[in-house]
Amino acid sequence: MQHYRSELNSFQSNGIEEPQTLSTLRSKAFSRFTELGFPTKKWEDWQFTDFSPFKKSHFRLPTLEDLQLALEYNIVPLNDYYSIIILNGHFQENLSNVPSGVTIRTLLDVFMKNEMHDFPKTEENPFKALNTSLMNCGLAIDVADDMQIDTPIYYQFITSGFEDEIMNHPRLLIRLGKNSSANFIEHYHSKNTTNYWNNCVTISELGNNSVFNHTRIQEDTCYHVSNLDYHLHKDAVLNSTIYNQGAELNRGDIRVSFHGKNATANINGLSLLKYNQHMDTRIIIDHMQPHCNSHQLFKYILDDKATGVFNGRVIVREDSQKTNSSQSNKNLLLSKNARMQSNPQLEILANDVRCTHGSSTGQLSEEALYYLRSRGIETTVAQKLMVEGFASEILEKIDDDITAEYLNNKVYTWLGNLGNG
Repeated sequence: MQHYRSELNSFQSNGIEEPQTLSTLRSKAFSRFTELGFPTKKWEDWQFTDFSPFKKSHFRLPTLEDLQLALEYNIVPLNDYYSIIILNGHFQENLSNVPSGVTIRTLLDVFMKNEMHDFPKTEENPFKALNTSLMNCGLAIDVADDMQIDTPIYYQFITSGFEDEIMNHPRLLIRLGKNSSANFIEHYHSKNTTNYWNNCVTISELGNNSVFNHTRIQEDTCYHVSNLDYHLHKDAVLNSTIYNQGAELNRGDIRVSFHGKNATANINGLSLLKYNQHMDTRIIIDHMQPHCNSHQLFKYILDDKATGVFNGRVIVREDSQKTNSSQSNKNLLLSKNARMQSNPQLEILANDVRCTHGSSTGQLSEEALYYLRSRGIETTVAQKLMVEGFASEILEKIDDDITAEYLNNKVYTWLGNLGNG
């Protein structure tokens, strides 16, 4: 813990002058992190993941000098998309553009106007507490009332050029006004081969009758921890697709909270794991209002000695009648050495609801493989076709064709050495 305290002290002494409210918030959050500590396998919701690398490594926060290391990174724009670029923890305003009706501010500006909620003393997630304490890059993105943003806003968080152990604690605050809609792509990627860690928090607030299409792409190559909080108000619609590939260790916490009636959340996820990679997903859907809908579909594809965890929980509170909720986790093992832990849960306190949940884990169907081979298709090609079909159910839910094509190509490339595990 002392190392992280030293990083906090160094950051506060060398950084931009901050308002007292922010300094106090950082200190309170770090105290809570110290109380909690990093998760151990004795913690029920964390028991299948080894977080010891965060204790053993000496990650440091990037400085302004580190920005130069990333300036030569080949930033790939997507056709006619609006763009937000973060390089080595630094917002690149000159490379970013957003449409009329959308404003971007740093979180420092948000704090200066006293718009940030106080840190809850009861926070039980140590990574969120540490993010609050050490957040070194943060943006607030606001979509005005009655705005329809059809062209996606493409947010890239790029880590590149480091030779030592680096960490970032970015925070995104996305707020959609009433009767608005927006498409947002959140993409984490890098060229780094050394140890690094991105500990991310994204908070999305959906106003009354708003529609938010959110695609999150995680392609970090080392350690990635994320907390996604969605807050849905009356008649809001959330369509979220989460794609994970590449991280050595990846922990994702997702929480959806319904604050108004007749809201709908569709949450989908696809994780591709090879070698000794590990992915741990925990999702909580909190139905606090009646007449709301939630639908989850999470898929894992695991090869070699990869391991996965899915821990999903749907809570339907006592007054949340007429809730409609479904939860499904489907997993495909491509190697006899791959392992998957799945635990879908329902906690229902209301009596007039329709809720389902289920989980399945298995290998490619020998019967289907035999059918394809009997039609003259080689075994490896047949396997790839079946895996692509398994993944396509998630990728087809992405509304933007360019993003869907990008991820389909990623799946195709990932399958390049299928059968060698």
